[in-house]
Amino acid sequence: MKTHRLLLALAPLLLAAACASGPFSRTSYPSNDQPDEARAYGDFMIARFAAMTNDPQAATRHYASAIGTAPEEAGVAERAVFSALLAGDYGVAAGLARRASDAGSEAGLVRLTLAVDAIGRGKTDAAVEIIEASDLRAFNRMIARNLEAWALLGSEGGAAAEAMLQKNLTGDPRLDNATLHMMGLVQTAAREDEKAAETFRAIWESGARLAVGAETYAELLAARGERDRAIEILDQFRTEVGHNASLAALAERIKRGDAIAPKRFTTRQGAALALFLPASALMFQTDDDVAAVYFVLAVALDPELYQARTLLGQSLLQGERPEAAIRVLSDVPVSSPYYATARAQIANTLLQEDRKEEALALASDALRAKPERSLKLQVADIYRALDRHREAETLLSEIIAADQAEGRKDWRVFFVRGASRERQSNWAGAEADLQAALDIQPENATVLNYLGYSWIDRGIKLEDGFGLIRQALILEPNSGHIVDSLGWAHYRLGQYEEAVDYLERAVTLLPGDATLNDHLGDAYWQAGRRKEAGFQWSRALKLDPSPEDRAKIEKKLLTGLVADPSPGSAAGR
Repeated sequence: MKTHRLLLALAPLLLAAACASGPFSRTSYPSNDQPDEARAYGDFMIARFAAMTNDPQAATRHYASAIGTAPEEAGVAERAVFSALLAGDYGVAAGLARRASDAGSEAGLVRLTLAVDAIGRGKTDAAVEIIEASDLRAFNRMIARNLEAWALLGSEGGAAAEAMLQKNLTGDPRLDNATLHMMGLVQTAAREDEKAAETFRAIWESGARLAVGAETYAELLAARGERDRAIEILDQFRTEVGHNASLAALAERIKRGDAIAPKRFTTRQGAALALFLPASALMFQTDDDVAAVYFVLAVALDPELYQARTLLGQSLLQGERPEAAIRVLSDVPVSSPYYATARAQIANTLLQEDRKEEALALASDALRAKPERSLKLQVADIYRALDRHREAETLLSEIIAADQAEGRKDWRVFFVRGASRERQSNWAGAEADLQAALDIQPENATVLNYLGYSWIDRGIKLEDGFGLIRQALILEPNSGHIVDSLGWAHYRLGQYEEAVDYLERAVTLLPGDATLNDHLGDAYWQAGRRKEAGFQWSRALKLDPSPEDRAKIEKKLLTGLVADPSPGSAAGR
């Protein structure tokens, strides 16, 4: 069916080709003396189909084959460049960008690729000429001018680079954040450390938080003896933004008393960051893999920018290309601060692909090579996926003990350990962990819902449980799972009509969830609506329930519902 829909989607393109002016406007087939143009249209159609079916490698080949013979040569060349970058083949993309330029293309991505290619080959003057001759839109223009600043730093010095960055400021904080960070990095590279420290101080006090800025600022502070302030910056970043492997490594070095010198980026390294920083922001604003093309350009300039590789992998996962993501993430070496992050991403990808044993083997090997917190969390998650909750609890307890020694409080670790303890029928320990998670994050809908439902399911603290679920629903009113919890809580108390109302709404919000449809079937049965109950159970079977749930649903379809629905009579969901 998916292929059929894609062929239908191609129909307007085929029709447009048939109705276009030129040879294809005739009613007859193209004559034998025009094979190149006919072949170009064929390649274009195949390339479009490949792009729509998430096969950028095939799209690149066929777009490239159409260049030179297609009527819209520049447009085809632009698509070829994009597809090559999306496929992760920078060398091919650079060659295609030159062909696109020769065909008259002024597309932003083509011009950026040409500029990157020039910088990569040490031809900074050529890069400046390319950028100056380009008419780019806001996002690409900001990247291009930051690239130009690094090119100017190498050829004309810090003053020229800073002047270009000043020219790039727009007054829009969303666009200026990356440029201001570039300013501080350029000043550091030019050994203007006092100016750089002042720039990063102003950025920090504005509330902007980028890891590369925090790292360079902390290095500058530590280098001039302000180690306590440097640690304060790094701790504040961890609290406000989260764990960053490179910043954690720097904090350890500062605490050990190691000599600290600020990293001074080369032209290529700085230009790579000029691409990486805005692409990072773009990735978190979209659901596709468009940001991947910029990460590929960044890695081409600086192959050791491993953070870009980890985000490239994440971007590829967003674009539903797991095998490509695994290949990219596998290139992060054990010596990199981002090794644990990359291996955890690979393991999580394997887990989502239902390759659980592979995921456990990979994450366990990585943990032995580099016993870091993020890998322990990943291994614990895999143990939970394999229903090996005792082993998960052991790892999570180690993490909590280490966190307490460092003064860190992470609600997620308490929450997950609580869930594992519940699955082992250790309710006292589970309740303590869930309450600890709620103390850390009192307005977290997930924790409120889980703890509230758990109380009601056990027939304890009923009023408090309903209160927590209602509070969670206020925070996330369109969460099908929370609406289901409230409906199921009414069901557990024998309030079937109220249960039906909420569970019908939950299924409307999440129609493809087997558990929610199963719950609604149970509520219908208890409300005396037997035919509707059978329909919902049959529907739940079509939605891939777990083997255990499938057996229960099939039994209900044969015998009806005979279980006692009173509180505490069944295990929690």
